[in-house]
Amino acid sequence: MKKRILSLALVTAMGASLLAGCGSTASTDNGATATAGAADAQTEETAEEPSNGGETVKIICGYGAGGTADLVARTYAKTANSLQSDYNFVVENMTGGDGFAAATFFADEDANTKDLLVFGYGLCYRHDLGKNFQTEEVDFDRHAMKPIGTVDDRTWIVYTTPDQSLQSILDKSKNGGIKMSGGNPLSDCHLELGSLLSLEGGNVQVVPYDGGAEQKQGLVNGEVDVFVGTTQAAKDEVEAGTLIPILAISDKAFEGFVTPDGPITVPTVAGDAKAPELDASIDFSSCILPAGGTLAVHAGADDAFYQDMTDIMKKVWADEEYYGWIESVMLNNFQLYGDDAQKFMDDACEKSLAAYGNLK
Repeated sequence: MKKRILSLALVTAMGASLLAGCGSTASTDNGATATAGAADAQTEETAEEPSNGGETVKIICGYGAGGTADLVARTYAKTANSLQSDYNFVVENMTGGDGFAAATFFADEDANTKDLLVFGYGLCYRHDLGKNFQTEEVDFDRHAMKPIGTVDDRTWIVYTTPDQSLQSILDKSKNGGIKMSGGNPLSDCHLELGSLLSLEGGNVQVVPYDGGAEQKQGLVNGEVDVFVGTTQAAKDEVEAGTLIPILAISDKAFEGFVTPDGPITVPTVAGDAKAPELDASIDFSSCILPAGGTLAVHAGADDAFYQDMTDIMKKVWADEEYYGWIESVMLNNFQLYGDDAQKFMDDACEKSLAAYGNLK
């Protein structure tokens, strides 16, 4: 229980700055093709956990302090440091290019460097789209990263304002189109919602904002019609009744939201809980992409180091300080390791190419 209290305290202390959208923005070409590239890396000086005396291992996070990926990395590091003393994990934020700068830096490092990378699925999707369709310049090879295992699994939620509904959003998308916030063009959020609306005969335009807080505020201000974010992103607004969740991009109904009228279940794009407003004749399962990501070592890392990192990750997931925190912010407890994590990522990238085909 003590560990759970500490976990919730971390959420309280950092939750106010949680940028839980799909990531920071990228410049675009005609609002459709992402051209972020790997911007110059900007290293942010951020607070670190006290050293436990072990060999330092940096967890490089390509997103800003306070974001979901950053909080996952910091909670992981804090838990790992409490469970062993051979390694001291510290988090370093390296922003730029919506994760591309950190990935490029990591891929260019010597394979023996004992760093880890927060390696998200969305980054891999954009990598493969860039390599296959030249949607943006990609200066790294994702195969230079070797996943240890999954650390972050999310369910994207489509939010709107109480004066709108899923049906009104679908209708508007077919009659002139809607605007969405949440990531940048060809982010996983855009690939999922955009491909769904395309199959429905609708259209969506991504409005770029600098981070999840501004993405959500764009909806509150009426600048966009929907915001796609994590389950935690608009939890407070749902409780207050200022925003409503209308769709879970999943094949499993999402339960966990509480509105002023009580608990609700959010319908899905596929499966038994598929929203009745969606065309019953269309299989939207191709629109569901894994979200979140893994921690990765360099592909040429020493086998002993890789095994140590795998053993520590399993211990972290078994500790309530980590899985309790994951549950408290409504992320998913989803664990895969080694080759299984790599295969899952490769399969997810294949799905992203199919979703892009739907989008086109």
